[in-house]
Amino acid sequence: MMLLQLTRKQMAKLLVSLKGDYSSPLQVLKEAIDLNIDEKNLPPFLKKFERKRKMNEIGLSTNEIVLLANLCELTFLKSTSVQNWIKRDVKELIGPPELGKKYSIEQVAILLIVRDLKAVFDFETIRKILTVVFNTLSDRSDDLISPIIFYETYSSVLEEMDPVGDFSIYGQTLEEQVMLTIDRFQHRFCALQTCEWIEIKYILTITVLAVLSSHIQRKAQQLFQINYNERG
Repeated sequence: MMLLQLTRKQMAKLLVSLKGDYSSPLQVLKEAIDLNIDEKNLPPFLKKFERKRKMNEIGLSTNEIVLLANLCELTFLKSTSVQNWIKRDVKELIGPPELGKKYSIEQVAILLIVRDLKAVFDFETIRKILTVVFNTLSDRSDDLISPIIFYETYSSVLEEMDPVGDFSIYGQTLEEQVMLTIDRFQHRFCALQTCEWIEIKYILTITVLAVLSSHIQRKAQQLFQINYNERG
């Protein structure tokens, strides 16, 4: 079976497809890797979702969340970590399973957001950050924007930036570059009041910088592993 590595923007499309609001998971992966693949090439847990895409929203178990998350580049989760997060560290962020014994795609998106923020922040800080965007964290009805839209927006910002570029280009700091890129997506949030948009913009900036930090740390670790680890 081929190794699948998706960008965060491609992962966002996959999340939307699992909610039934986009093309099928198979089509998303075809677009992502630009190859002629069919259902037999899909990871086993996605084959089931491909067959059920015309039904109601699909729920994921903790093991399936891990398998899905690890399709994303520079992302690595363990089942034990996700179980600890759900039961203890971000219990109030996620809430109980929304689809029987399984977690909704919106809940999965929150876990992916937590994973990205965890590269820089502790859980207490993450809760404070996400409360700005999602208000009552376990209640989707009072979100300023949905977790999937939040994830997809900062994924799109990252797609337009060079994660290993200079920290200052043409006199702009990295923070300024991120904010200017985020401004290109303001039209998505025209329903928000100005003060709400400013809050969202700052939280998106914090999240993008956290992901970029994760990229840089992982690149350094990979370079060490390739060039020095085997030397003992």
